[in-house]
Amino acid sequence: MKKLLLAIGAASLTLSATAAFAQPAQQQTTTVETKKPSAGAGVGVVGGAATGAAVGGPVGAVIGGVVGGVAGAVIDPPAEVKTYITTQNVPPVTYGGEIVVGQPLPGEVRVYQVPNYERYRWSFVNGRRVLIDEKTRNVVAIID
Repeated sequence: MKKLLLAIGAASLTLSATAAFAQPAQQQTTTVETKKPSAGAGVGVVGGAATGAAVGGPVGAVIGGVVGGVAGAVIDPPAEVKTYITTQNVPPVTYGGEIVVGQPLPGEVRVYQVPNYERYRWSFVNGRRVLIDEKTRNVVAIID
């Protein structure tokens, strides 16, 4: 009788193990996250929000994020753009107003395209090379 119980127990164990291993494999999914390098407005938003929060709490974070985003969007154009602008020869434009980064350049100032960079235009104003945002005509950088 003991042998019969042992045999039944062993068979039961074998069936349980077989059933456990015979189950279909669960489908696994893998998520791959690719991070793009941060630059420009994104960095400005994060940095501005952090600084604003430290100085003025939640409201300061919002204001700092907006200001940082604007500053990040107007700072540090690509080197290729700077090189292109500094190597071009065009007639200078005389403009009586002040040229300020972040402020728009008047419509009467002639601007030129920057190849391969739809976002940018440029001009040679009062002896200074000026990089301009194509959509807003805001001065992005002054490249001397």
